[in-house]
Amino acid sequence: MTADAAEYQKVFSEDQPGAKDHPLTGRYGDSRILLQSVAAFNEITFAAGKADYQGGKHFTETVKAEGKVTRTIYITPTERSTLEVFRNFYDKLSGDGFETVFQCAGTDECGEPFKELKYHWNNKDTHVSNTTVTGDRTRFVSSVFDGGQDIRYALMKKDGTFVSLFVALNRGGTFGDYSAALNDRVTALVEIAEPKAMDNLMRTIDSAEMASTIASMGSIALYGLYFDTAKAELKAESEPQLVEMANYLKSNDLKFYVVGHTDSQGKLDYNLDLSNRRAKAVAAELVKRGIKKDRIDARGVGPLAPAAPNDDDDGRARNRRVVLVAQ
Repeated sequence: MTADAAEYQKVFSEDQPGAKDHPLTGRYGDSRILLQSVAAFNEITFAAGKADYQGGKHFTETVKAEGKVTRTIYITPTERSTLEVFRNFYDKLSGDGFETVFQCAGTDECGEPFKELKYHWNNKDTHVSNTTVTGDRTRFVSSVFDGGQDIRYALMKKDGTFVSLFVALNRGGTFGDYSAALNDRVTALVEIAEPKAMDNLMRTIDSAEMASTIASMGSIALYGLYFDTAKAELKAESEPQLVEMANYLKSNDLKFYVVGHTDSQGKLDYNLDLSNRRAKAVAAELVKRGIKKDRIDARGVGPLAPAAPNDDDDGRARNRRVVLVAQ
């Protein structure tokens, strides 16, 4: 093993920062979370049949699910078999009432192109990655299953929740020191789709709801104010929300902060400036609609007061907002 490969193995001694086990599965033994992504609402397609070459590489059967999607890659210590790791996850889920939709082991049962379709270095749609993955850990996003052998897979279901297990033993691989670091370690991709309604963030909040929420909470987040990426000019689609904001402000004589928020992508100073310009654009529009200028103080805080983690698209969407705060 090279010095670099030994250095990469340090990544395997601790979980990806911020990652945690899903309560439905837990983890196998002393394994660690190498990679994880969580989407509050997304869709995922599960293999529900073997893979085939006829007519192009494809799974003969699939199941599409949507809801909260959690994808986790665990890496185990050496001297573990795929059967042992797979069976631990599988038996726990079976004991908790999950039924098997499809199960296979090896290329004979799973089909020759199964591994390539399930997780492949050249198909980013299969990768587990998010913005919190940095440094040496990023080296394994593409390479983690490249040398996978002795594969085992199961798709299981209970009460509308799907769990898929994909387990492989890493031997060889084409990623040099990264593959060498993975050598003789089992990796397990655990994917979970839980039924969950999509949050309707892009709706207009009427003046009555603003009054009620501000009376009880002191502020309200507004997602119906639209800007193009990296710009601070209000789009025409913002009109309904601006009308309701003006109606609410005309119904009282309170003073307010109009606070702009961004996600964490990009440099801090840039986001602080962008959020400030957006807040000022909203305030200026309200003044045009008859609200006294001295009642509104526009400020931008960029990504400094997140409403959700910034590690997936759903969280970043929650963070891009304008908040009306009673002074």
